[in-house]
Amino acid sequence: MKKFLNIDLHISVIADIINLFKQIDENIIIEDWSLSGHTWVLNKQQKNLDIINPKTWIGINMNMINSFQQKYDTILKTFDGFICGHPNSFILLYEKYNKPIYVINTCRYDLPFCWNNNYFMIEKLHKCFVRVQDKKLLTFISNNKADNEYFKLGNPTITTQIIPSLCLYTNMNWNPKNTKNFFLLYSGLLPNNMNNMIINRSQLGRYKWDILMLFKGIIHFPYEVSTMSIFEQISSEIPIFFPSKKFLKYLWENNLIHEQMNYWKHYKHGIIPKYLNSTLDYDFWIQNADYYDLDGYYYFDSYDDLFTLLSNFKDDLYEVRKEFIRKRKIKVINDYKSLIKF
Repeated sequence: MKKFLNIDLHISVIADIINLFKQIDENIIIEDWSLSGHTWVLNKQQKNLDIINPKTWIGINMNMINSFQQKYDTILKTFDGFICGHPNSFILLYEKYNKPIYVINTCRYDLPFCWNNNYFMIEKLHKCFVRVQDKKLLTFISNNKADNEYFKLGNPTITTQIIPSLCLYTNMNWNPKNTKNFFLLYSGLLPNNMNNMIINRSQLGRYKWDILMLFKGIIHFPYEVSTMSIFEQISSEIPIFFPSKKFLKYLWENNLIHEQMNYWKHYKHGIIPKYLNSTLDYDFWIQNADYYDLDGYYYFDSYDDLFTLLSNFKDDLYEVRKEFIRKRKIKVINDYKSLIKF
């Protein structure tokens, strides 16, 4: 029996890993100390920790890390390894214990230091990755291309692997025979003349995942290059609609939809490190966006194009999408099997 610890600020990242690890090796136990305020979604309790918690983690520094380790040292020593998800900077909490660390990179790896322009802590983080890798204790996995490329810009010597999230914990399974004649606008905005076949997610309030499966499809105007909700919906087999690369760039450039990929630009407006200069260009994010590497999904070049697509919609790509998802699941599980060896 191997016991791992995860301290996380995102419920979905670790939920996906727990589900995957359980399929691969039932002898692996992951203790989840979730700091997220959304634990209710998965019927879990938010962990109440001293020193590093939802109110303080944004200011994490070496003094806090040392104090946290002193406070919880007896417990932390008992684990056989650690899962480091959101944020990746929590690897600094675990390095001391010389145990295997699985880093799951799902968002900008330099959080929260890119929010508060803490260049000193970013340097500490980069050196930590190198030391843990040199000890052969680091397994670094990105769940999307863009965050992997972003990480490599700052950490070119670290070995990484891209394995998408499956998010099978939702148990969502779309059946075209059980749908109503409506589409769901999950992210982004539409003009005021919104099509009457489209329902905005805000109208759902607090919803359960199975509600999403009643729609004929889900529309995304992405505010991010990758989100766990998109991974969840991909695995469900429901049709998903995305703006084309050209249209998404137009929307972002003209502030027609919100975007937040480059945290250096959107938060304290600090001087971005030179190695990240390429990320100031929307093309960096769009060319690395995984939602353009899917088989069986739908893309539109304008609002009118979307409305036309929906009004005449026939899911001609259903079988293509099902086969893509089937192969995707097999590959993800096999990729993790190759990494999890004790």
